[in-house]
Amino acid sequence: MKKIASLFLVTTLLSMSTFTAFAADKANPSIVTNVKVTALDGGAKVTWDKATDDVGVTGYQVHYGLKPALKQGEDYDKLIDVKNVLEYTVTGLTNGTKYYFSVTAYDAAGNESMAWSTPSDASATPAKAGGSAAASDTVAPKVASAEAMNNQEVQVVFSEAIVLPKTSPQDAFDIEDQDKFEPLLVTGAKIVGQDEAGTTVMLSTSKQKANTQYKLTVGIDVKDKAGNPIVSGTSDTGLFKGSATDKPAETAVDTTSPSVVKVESVDNTHFIVNFDKGIVLSIDPSENFTITVDGNDTKKLDVLGVKLGTNSTGVEDASAVITTSPQDLVKYNVKVVDVKDAAGNKIAADKSTGSFQGMTATVNNGPDLIPPKDVANFISDKVLIGKQYTVTLNWTIPAENTDTKEQLIYKSTDKGAKYDKEASLTPDKTSYKLEKMDPGEYWFKITEKDAAGNESQGVITKIVLPKTGPEMIGLVAFSLFAGRMVTRKKKNKV
Repeated sequence: MKKIASLFLVTTLLSMSTFTAFAADKANPSIVTNVKVTALDGGAKVTWDKATDDVGVTGYQVHYGLKPALKQGEDYDKLIDVKNVLEYTVTGLTNGTKYYFSVTAYDAAGNESMAWSTPSDASATPAKAGGSAAASDTVAPKVASAEAMNNQEVQVVFSEAIVLPKTSPQDAFDIEDQDKFEPLLVTGAKIVGQDEAGTTVMLSTSKQKANTQYKLTVGIDVKDKAGNPIVSGTSDTGLFKGSATDKPAETAVDTTSPSVVKVESVDNTHFIVNFDKGIVLSIDPSENFTITVDGNDTKKLDVLGVKLGTNSTGVEDASAVITTSPQDLVKYNVKVVDVKDAAGNKIAADKSTGSFQGMTATVNNGPDLIPPKDVANFISDKVLIGKQYTVTLNWTIPAENTDTKEQLIYKSTDKGAKYDKEASLTPDKTSYKLEKMDPGEYWFKITEKDAAGNESQGVITKIVLPKTGPEMIGLVAFSLFAGRMVTRKKKNKV
């Protein structure tokens, strides 16, 4: 029986839309150094040193989870794009639980640091400190950037998570025309709901003048999570140019909670929960599902893995394949806990339950919906022959992949925006060679596919073949989980 590991979704990916404009920039920012983490009450403050880049660093991503990524191919559970700042506060953490942190830098072309930050074991254990939200935090928030998103909205990014005044938050912001010293009316202010870091505020304004230089000033009523107010001076201001783009028509806000539609048996160690819309799981998805024997709540099944897929109507991330400890031939009740949709709507208690009939190991009437496990240690190597390269890909096949039908190799020359099929290999192959390759940056992905057509998410390795030869730049290769680099996503049928 195949085993599946927990799949943690990552919702943040650097946009590739500007790749053409920055096609000449292929250099990656430096590794982020001197990462320091300070434990707070229900959170942690992370600081780091400025990274370098041949063109310029445009932002940073903070990665965190319950274990560090120390080996090739490992990743963190969650990541947040915190824009171009050198510190911020992660909130919503559990006191008494140890979290590990890492930071990567990226530039305008989408190039990212080639390795995790140092030190590799930066961590903190949040704890209550005398009732204060962050007793050890004495650093005031700063304005990191201000930018007109259209002619009636301005995005303001702070150095850390902030708290707006409860009443009339727009009054904490002043905007003035730099040329004529005329005020621009601020009519609204709210923290951007999709910004998990809590560092971004969207201001509504009266209509701006296109290309006019405006100065934003933030008042001391804006504070960080620890209650430190912003300090008057250069750190409370930001400049931006008025936009000529009209504000887009507002769309309806999604306030509908997700619901469990049905629960289906698959086999002795798997079942599927179908939802009416896409969902977002917790850092540890096993905590989102409780499975008990009908009539005996003390007898439970262990949740060993959770993987999201499409539901029967084709909605992505609207079904969860649950791997359990071996079932008995009894009825099980399922309770879904703390699951949300992309808009943050939490599942309601009266829409969060279902049941299914357990199966014995010899009974398997359901379709095979579980893809093989991804390969491990997917690495690349190169040899320069004349002016062209020979690249060899190597990997390790998991022992539990007993029903793999073929292995598929994909190649991308545009930083993962598009993958083309390179080769179909037999299940026992553990290497693949590509010859006469020109200099450039190549991304390779390998997936495992079984006889039922289930294809794994895939693992990616990246390699740079320099024009000046390996003595100048050297081999640059590393593996990433495909859950982090969004690639061709498998759509399971339920």
